[in-house]
Amino acid sequence: MKIIPEQYAKAGRITDEVRALVKGYVKPGSGYVETCEFVEKEIEARGGHPAFPTGIGVGRVTAHYAPQGDDRSVFKETDLIKVDFGVHVEGYVTDTAVSLTFNPDHRLLLDAAERALAVAIETAKRERRTGEIGKEIRREASRYGFKTIENLTGHTLDRYTVHAGKSIPNMYVPGLQSLKKGDVFAIEPFVTPGSAAGYVVDEPSSTIFSIAARKKTGTADLDAFAEMVWDERKTLPFTPRWYAQKLGTARVDRAVKELTRRKVLRAYPTLVEASGRPVAQFEHTMALDEDGLVVLT
Repeated sequence: MKIIPEQYAKAGRITDEVRALVKGYVKPGSGYVETCEFVEKEIEARGGHPAFPTGIGVGRVTAHYAPQGDDRSVFKETDLIKVDFGVHVEGYVTDTAVSLTFNPDHRLLLDAAERALAVAIETAKRERRTGEIGKEIRREASRYGFKTIENLTGHTLDRYTVHAGKSIPNMYVPGLQSLKKGDVFAIEPFVTPGSAAGYVVDEPSSTIFSIAARKKTGTADLDAFAEMVWDERKTLPFTPRWYAQKLGTARVDRAVKELTRRKVLRAYPTLVEASGRPVAQFEHTMALDEDGLVVLT
């Protein structure tokens, strides 16, 4: 009897197909917003839904940046680019990321991050302690002269939950929980130059949010917006860009700002490498089924 719901397998297949398309789509001159819209439309066309807003990370921007409709940024020849996206099918979530570059100066950094993910997957097949997986990720990055981001981790996933209870670090951390049969989880090495600070800090702006509390504010517009998000997303993250297309940017921005102030919404600040150095990331979602480790994406 399978212990991993079938919806994970479908979400994984969609994720794998869209990730392959992303590698061919992103090129110098491609727009940030256009890339996100491409990813999200391809997910929907295959019968899935975005698990969270497509993230674009260029250079030091490491996670949680979802460009808005007025962002005219385009990729440059010199960029190190991260595209982070996820798929959900009936709330069952997969999560993936790829890094791309057209600049040979970044090639070794990308290779190290991709190798670190491969080593982590091999370690997870035989060693279920998450700290030991992190130890091997760090060791592999160090072989190339790089280091891992110490305050970002992989994570277990659950229905309508992208970050569930267990963490898979990118360095050795003792005393963490072991992975068990039935766990679905994402491993995501973040690798940066050896001279970098090796940790991320918050930028003052946020472009990703989620419902934090189901409570009425007493203001009709705010309550209607929160209910719309809940009906479509439950606790999964969203970005204002999605709703600005329907309701207008100014209206959505006001609602998001006020609902965040009232703690109805949770904001996820953009994360950047503390010393401004570039970061590469690769990520897969996998599960521990009865037959062992299965890479879903």
